[in-house]
Amino acid sequence: MNFIIVGMIRRASRCYNGSMTRMVLAMSCLLPLSVLAATLDKPIYTESFLQNPSQKVVGNVTDWDSQGVTIHSANEDREIKWVEMTPASAYVLRSRLIDKSNANEWLDLGEMGWKMGATEQARVALATAVKLNATLKDRVAQILANPTTKPTKELLKPASPPVMYIKSTPEQDAAAIKKAQEFEKKVADTLVMKFTEVQTPHFIVFTDWDPREMEFLKKNIEAAYGAVSKQFDIPVKENVFVGKLPVLMFAHQTDFMRYAQEFDDLPANKTLLGYYASHGDGTGHMAMWKPYKKLDSAQGANPEEQWAYTLTHEFTHAFVDRYKSSRRIPRWLNEGLAEVIAQTQFPQQGRHELAREMALNRNPVDQLFSDEYMPTGEYYPVMQTMVEMLIKQDRKGFIRFFDAIKDGEKPEAALKDVYGMDYRGLVKGWRNYIVRVSD
Repeated sequence: MNFIIVGMIRRASRCYNGSMTRMVLAMSCLLPLSVLAATLDKPIYTESFLQNPSQKVVGNVTDWDSQGVTIHSANEDREIKWVEMTPASAYVLRSRLIDKSNANEWLDLGEMGWKMGATEQARVALATAVKLNATLKDRVAQILANPTTKPTKELLKPASPPVMYIKSTPEQDAAAIKKAQEFEKKVADTLVMKFTEVQTPHFIVFTDWDPREMEFLKKNIEAAYGAVSKQFDIPVKENVFVGKLPVLMFAHQTDFMRYAQEFDDLPANKTLLGYYASHGDGTGHMAMWKPYKKLDSAQGANPEEQWAYTLTHEFTHAFVDRYKSSRRIPRWLNEGLAEVIAQTQFPQQGRHELAREMALNRNPVDQLFSDEYMPTGEYYPVMQTMVEMLIKQDRKGFIRFFDAIKDGEKPEAALKDVYGMDYRGLVKGWRNYIVRVSD
């Protein structure tokens, strides 16, 4: 429940592929032309993905038109056509650039998305265009009735798999493992403790637990990885982390609290079971302790279940930090998803009832959409059930929504693009949902 930022690093990558020229010429006639050009007053940061081959371009958009964008990346200007990008990247980036009050720009966005294959997002854009200007209804009908022109053979090639995370090299992995081991030694020396190193396919754990508990530890941390990777459709055999995720696993609360204060500048908190600390660049570490008696403040029927619930929740934050890009997602979504996944693994009765009580009492929830607000415990069932509602409504849409934010779109704009509602609509939908659903 604690997602800590302890640094901020931007990494840019440079990529170029001249083989895209033929594809651009083949597709250029398909794209709408009503937007001629626009130079931005303020550059917009983007992390966009190309199709063939799969590449990532990181930089600032300086201008754009109906054919593509100029991205200043790695000290040079890159002119990239919309058709060079994956449909999702092209749609998300262009949706950030258009004038949201201009019906024709929504129309062009929808037409581009429809012709590139981002059909569900395109429908939202086209519907918005008609909502702003009813005279465009016939034009939208034409687009939907005649969605594509026959593409060239080159365009019929299978699209490259989407980039779900930036894969590390063996050298980077080895360096990360070494760095984690050096950090563990510093912690051990400072706290005057002795740790055992335990490695699994995705984790490097430093712990002072009883050796008889090591199999239990390895089983549960890998189960947490499997639960979260399944949610994002990433095979569990893949490792999204650079090296492995470092975990400090303490046997005693006093040592955990000493570590948290000394190394992560956290105040003493006897109700805290664990946390994930982000380094700001998609890497980070976890710290936890295992209670030996049930805590009233924690989820779970017994101490081991409370520990496992916290492990799954906090690990979700670590996975999300690494997923696609290091861009942060809003707290309500981050915490809500962590609760949904933890509840999936260790279901707790009464969660819907608690959220329903908040809804029926008309407790204010709008503050959840500001990351300056730190929600208290009674709001966690609210955030959980908001995310749960979105996933149940459209699971694939939820992934697109999540990806759009990770690609740089503002959360409320992404919500509108995918689900057709703003935060006010989300709250209204949530209140209707929670009074109907049951545990």
